[in-house]
Amino acid sequence: MSDILRIAIVGAECSGKTSLAQSLADAFSKEYPSAYVPEYLRLFVDQENRTPRPDEQVGIAQQQQSLERTLANDLIKQHSNPEFVLLFCDTTPLMTCIYSEVVFGGTNPELIKLAQAHDYDLTIFTQIDFPWQEDGLQRDGPVAQTKVHFRVKARLEELQIPYQSAFGDPGLRLQKTQDIVRALLEKRKAQKSI
Repeated sequence: MSDILRIAIVGAECSGKTSLAQSLADAFSKEYPSAYVPEYLRLFVDQENRTPRPDEQVGIAQQQQSLERTLANDLIKQHSNPEFVLLFCDTTPLMTCIYSEVVFGGTNPELIKLAQAHDYDLTIFTQIDFPWQEDGLQRDGPVAQTKVHFRVKARLEELQIPYQSAFGDPGLRLQKTQDIVRALLEKRKAQKSI
C-alpha cells in the first residue's frame, strides 16, 4: 500500500507558497510520484469570477481536501501502487479558516473543526522576508500580509502543530525544504523497515 505524504505549505498571502509547492513537486517528481495541489480558492475565483461569500468557506476548505484525495488517487493509479506519493499542498483548511476570520470577521464551527484537524505529515510555514509582490489576485497588501503572518504563527502554536520555516530567497527556500522533506522520507522508510 502506498504511503501518502501530505506536505502543507501555509503562510500569508504573497509569501511564496505557490512557487515553493510547485518547485518541490517538480524536484521530487524525478524520484517519487509527486503533485502540486493548487489552492482551491484560486480555482473558485477563476470559475465564479468573484470572491467567495462567508457561507462558501466550508465548501472551499472541503474542496481543498477533495483535491488532495483526487490527486493522490490519480498518482497511485498512474504508478501502480508506489511506495511513496508526495503531495505539496498550496494551502490547507487552516488557512481558509484564518482568512475567513480576517476577511469576514469570524468563521463557523464546521470550518474551525476542519482547520483543527490539521493532519498533514509536514507543515512548512513561509516567512515574509522578501519584498511584497502582487500575485494577480486582489490582495490587501503588505500590512494585511503581516497581520495574517502573525495570526498563522499564533494558530500553529495554539494548535501545537509542529512546523518548519521556509525563509530566504527562492533557491535557498527550495534547498532547505527539500532537505526537510528528504529527512521525513528517510524517517518513514526506517519506520517501514521495522
